Amino acid sequence: MLIRLFALLTLLAAMIAPARADDISASGRGVVRIVTIAVVGDEVVGFGHGSGFAVSPNRIVTNAHVVELAQRYPDNVVIGVVPSEGDKSFQGRLVKIDTGRDLALIEFTGVRLPPLTLYTGAPGDGEALFALGYPGNVDIATARSAADFIKPQSPVRSQGGFAGMRTLQGTSVLLHTANIARGNSGGPLLDRCGRVLGVNSAITRADEGDATFAFAISGKELAAFLAEAKQPVGQVGVPCTSVEEQMAQER
Repeated sequence: MLIRLFALLTLLAAMIAPARADDISASGRGVVRIVTIAVVGDEVVGFGHGSGFAVSPNRIVTNAHVVELAQRYPDNVVIGVVPSEGDKSFQGRLVKIDTGRDLALIEFTGVRLPPLTLYTGAPGDGEALFALGYPGNVDIATARSAADFIKPQSPVRSQGGFAGMRTLQGTSVLLHTANIARGNSGGPLLDRCGRVLGVNSAITRADEGDATFAFAISGKELAAFLAEAKQPVGQVGVPCTSVEEQMAQER
């Protein structure tokens, strides 16, 4: 009987992904800044940026609205991929864009990034979530020159809670309370184990006294987009638990 009980506990433990303190930081190594530079002749006439994350060593997911100008004006707009580590940025190529889902896939060469994993389950009510990316208000406060916007640096982390599922312009989205800003667009929304739950895309407009909520395109929409692009991605459906929760379940 004890042997059977031990075997059952071992099986249950194997079906639970324990959260570790460095899971979010590890995922951050696969998060990048996406920049778009509009050039006419030899003159730079426009600059924009967002965030993205690796789904394979040389392919990045971001929002369609971050790179939409590169689709409209491919001869005049350059996409740049700036990793979180190293000392170089790289030119990207638009592989697929879906303006309906607000998702895009970019390919680049020059360095291999650690891909993030997609969690296929649903977050629990109030579950802790983490947003990683490059908010523009932080850049404005800390950048000393334009070169700082394309210098590799670690993404900014913010934490909030899951607030529910909604539909935004026909797309399934997660509503959450992690602080994001312009520049976070295209960055990942993660669970405590560092798995991707969604792609940050928009925030509510906060009128006086109103709380601000954020929207992330759901993992379901992301998985469908990547399947249409014939882009494999690591997926897992095992729930994430803390060490304390795992120990409590084993008692």
